[in-house]
Amino acid sequence: MLGRDHAYQRVSEQDTAAGTDSGSEQQRQRGRGVEYEELEVSDHAQGFGEEEDARFYEEFTGYDQRGAKSQTWKRKRFTLTHLCLTALGCLGVYAVASAVWSAAQHSRSGNGAEGAGGMATAAAGKGDVEAGGSEEGPSGRTGKRLLTYDNVASVNGAVQSRALDWIAHPSDSSVDGLYREASSEGFVIRKVDNATWEHVLARLADVEKAARGLATAFVPLGWSVSADWEYMLFNVQMKRQWRHSAKGTYVVYNTRERTMIPLSSTGNDAVQRVEWAPTGHRLQFVRDNNLFVTDMMHEIQITEDGSDSVLNGVADWVYEEEVLGSGASGLWSPDGEAVAFLRLDDTNVQVFEYQMFHPENHSALYPDEVEVRYPSPGTPNPLVSLHVCRPDFGGAPTQASKASDNPDTRAHPQPISFESPFAPEDTIIVSVAWLTDHSDRLIVHVMNRVQDHLKVYVVSTDPKQLTGRLVRQRNTADAGDDGAWIEIPPPPIYVPADTVTDLTTDGYLELVEHGEYTHLALFSPPEAAQPARWLTSGNYDVVSNSVALDRRAALVNFLSTQQSSIQPALYQVALNGNATAGTPRALSPPTLKSASARLNASGARHGSYDASFSAGASFYLLSYKGPRLPWQAVYSSTSPEFELVVNDNANAEQTLAAFSLPTTEFFEIANDAGDMMNAMATYPPDFDRSARGKYGVLFFVYGGPNSQHVSQTFSLDWMAALVSQRDVPAMQWIVVRVDARSTGYKGRRFRSAVSRRLGVLEPADQAAAARHFQALPYVNPRRIAIWGWSYGGYVTARAIERHSDVFRVGMAVAPVSDWRFYDSIYTERFMKTPQMNAEGYAASAVSNASGFVGARFLVQHGTADDNVHMQNTLALTSLLQANNVPGFEMALYANSDHSIYTYGVRPALYARMVNFLFRSFHELENTEFSYWSHTDPNDGATLLTRGVRAAPAHQLIAARLITANAKAKIDSAVKSPLVVFMKGTPEEPMCGFSRAVVQILQMHGVDKIVSVDCLQDPEIREGIKEYTDWPTIPQVYVKGEFIGGCDVMVQMHQSGELHELLVKEKILPPEPAAEPDHGPESKN
Repeated sequence: MLGRDHAYQRVSEQDTAAGTDSGSEQQRQRGRGVEYEELEVSDHAQGFGEEEDARFYEEFTGYDQRGAKSQTWKRKRFTLTHLCLTALGCLGVYAVASAVWSAAQHSRSGNGAEGAGGMATAAAGKGDVEAGGSEEGPSGRTGKRLLTYDNVASVNGAVQSRALDWIAHPSDSSVDGLYREASSEGFVIRKVDNATWEHVLARLADVEKAARGLATAFVPLGWSVSADWEYMLFNVQMKRQWRHSAKGTYVVYNTRERTMIPLSSTGNDAVQRVEWAPTGHRLQFVRDNNLFVTDMMHEIQITEDGSDSVLNGVADWVYEEEVLGSGASGLWSPDGEAVAFLRLDDTNVQVFEYQMFHPENHSALYPDEVEVRYPSPGTPNPLVSLHVCRPDFGGAPTQASKASDNPDTRAHPQPISFESPFAPEDTIIVSVAWLTDHSDRLIVHVMNRVQDHLKVYVVSTDPKQLTGRLVRQRNTADAGDDGAWIEIPPPPIYVPADTVTDLTTDGYLELVEHGEYTHLALFSPPEAAQPARWLTSGNYDVVSNSVALDRRAALVNFLSTQQSSIQPALYQVALNGNATAGTPRALSPPTLKSASARLNASGARHGSYDASFSAGASFYLLSYKGPRLPWQAVYSSTSPEFELVVNDNANAEQTLAAFSLPTTEFFEIANDAGDMMNAMATYPPDFDRSARGKYGVLFFVYGGPNSQHVSQTFSLDWMAALVSQRDVPAMQWIVVRVDARSTGYKGRRFRSAVSRRLGVLEPADQAAAARHFQALPYVNPRRIAIWGWSYGGYVTARAIERHSDVFRVGMAVAPVSDWRFYDSIYTERFMKTPQMNAEGYAASAVSNASGFVGARFLVQHGTADDNVHMQNTLALTSLLQANNVPGFEMALYANSDHSIYTYGVRPALYARMVNFLFRSFHELENTEFSYWSHTDPNDGATLLTRGVRAAPAHQLIAARLITANAKAKIDSAVKSPLVVFMKGTPEEPMCGFSRAVVQILQMHGVDKIVSVDCLQDPEIREGIKEYTDWPTIPQVYVKGEFIGGCDVMVQMHQSGELHELLVKEKILPPEPAAEPDHGPESKN
């Protein structure tokens, strides 16, 4: 998948280190797509040293280490550096000339990023500007240090986070708040509300003694404990497979007898997944794609047909990545008596191959070939079926047996059939959950291939009637619906009838779309087609996989965006009493006065939260995520005075106090359709809003469907070092994130606008946001860049392809370039199949090289990317090479997958981006272009092409083309004595720069300004920027001679040269001759 569903969608509580799924804690994340990369701080341990800093000065900027550079200026030969430098004066005039207009707009826009243009509004009023620490000036004035590429990892590493591994009591459900942890002494279970309560599972010395007889070295990578606390499982070896899966070696420790044995009777080094039963000490595991169960006395092989193409109880690549968000597809029943599992038949799924190289092994002359069954859009998907088995452990202890040998067929895996099913090749089973405390009923969610039709089944697991009954469905192709995709729902939560006083039958909780937003519904009885009641309602979403049920208190806990779409908060609603939809109470921010001074400080609790719940859900670890410094504390949903501060990051606060940190602001920006988009900007520590044209803007984009990139969370990464850098004082940066159409938590219409046309609206919305920033006086409008990873890399490439008039530099990591190359389940969810939407696939591919010509573009990819194949980058670079496009670079990372970690290369990836960013703008701002005429080979039209001349002449580097028609229009217009190519008209200028030029000319007495409205003629709008070496609008011509744009007009106005020129060319009448000065009047 190209990214996460939501920034605060809850991840699986699977113990990945141990490779186990804890049955009572299992919560699987759904609907994950191409992974957008979090910038893990551990990768910043290596950064830029003094040598690299010096190269910035020498190679990329033309500035020496004093920041000095000589400048010359001539009216007709401007470099892009001159454009940026003189823009300071232009923006100053613009700010003055439009002060009244801006003030009026700002009064409507609230406390936004700047208010200029009236497009930015505050998301949460005052306090939107959040400092990671100090808001003071640079280190030169405060004595504080700045973040650098060298120190940002250690600084961010000072901010700690802790997880509590909640665990249920083996026999008393009234005892809650238990968690397990390891220490230097051993393995224990503790209680959050009783500091003296402790149960020792095993002492480390005893475990190490028991491990001495093993053939495998005992170096535990992770551990878990059985539901009855009698056995412990240790993972002592692990080899990663895909994102959520691995093969490992496991050993089992008996806590009573203090003995240790291998988990599997054979092939223990290739166990694919392990899961404890919710009761007792039974285990299910998968080896060689076959499902096994054991009770430590018997090992029973449940399936026998496992192979490279048939998988039982584990997911294949596409189900793991796009459906389950986990490598597991088997689930114990609550009573531990049955197992439900998926069988995936990949026989017809096509194979993709990539190579693994051996740069460290010089004797390996040829790479290894890796095969993965990877369905592309329109090709066969895996065939899926659901099975249930009831293992029989009643026989005498034996080394191993097979379920098929048991004469009782109930012990055999039984297939489930469904009422009114989809065709087998059109079926995706997206969710399976037990709807019982025993093993008699399942609820199953099934979708069609393109995921616009959902069917919900209730399944009796009685061997005599293994059929799923269809209880409800939704098809967005029906009249009145929008035809877009349905999000994969998280598994429902079983609610016994005795939990709710006014229910007479069992039920379940499920997240269901209710109008524009996703809300929490209670269904009862389980066969009901409509909810018995809605527990939430309104213009906000309940966060997927965040729901926890406290049965004893009949309370439902969940995260929602009720406070703000970028600020998830914890809520609670009662199932009993007078509670109705719309009356949940907020549990965050907590109102209890804390024992920690940090938590009581002003602003320390404002922001976003996450939570994890104890086994009985009466206690919860509340994690404050930001934007201030994170903290964690345990609270009780039933005892309002209870608090246990787990981590207040007081030490981190002291570390951060030594630094002048960037500040972050949250606001909204309108796109061209009038939708308000969430946005955030990270500013330098000494950010100066009064500056003119000082800052470039780097947009950091993800933008995948139903994702979220803008949220109130704390983060220090390489971009925090970028905005803090002073190595190149003439290039200072602001980093901006914008959640455009397709992203989550803004309603279904906003999210589904991209259905059947990925890559059109997302980059357009980013460009709209960029134009907003271009109009801000402190921004250099010609220094706008964009970068992204995965889906963000795709949006970056599309932004350069379609909007390089705004984004002059793009940097894409592991991008999709053509959706035909990505996996079927993710792609068809949004695009349908190629057979259904051929035009959409063609339009969404990066296929037009012309947009890349005048820009700079960097693409980086791992050669072993099993997710977004390197094929995407090679197709893109091949397109650029075939069209002789200059200014693009490519870097490949041997054996790295989608995360690009192998051999510790992540710092090099970031270093290359920083290098490229500075170097590209230096080149763009210091390169003079020339022109040549030639004939278009396609239609014979005369073209004027801009580019860098090289020798011999036929090696001219291509650039954008101006059609003969556009050139004729411009030639005709510039024959006027004075003409301004502008946005709008002199009476109604549509941008601040055009307004400033008009006002400058009016100040000089020009009463008639001939103008060409570039907004009305796309040919002229694009052509004028290539007609002369001046890439912006407005442009001023006098008697056919190009004078300049807004900034040059400002400079000529200030020097007096403009008035002289207008008089010389007879645009203005000559000044009247001054009367002679006869000196003081004579006195006779």
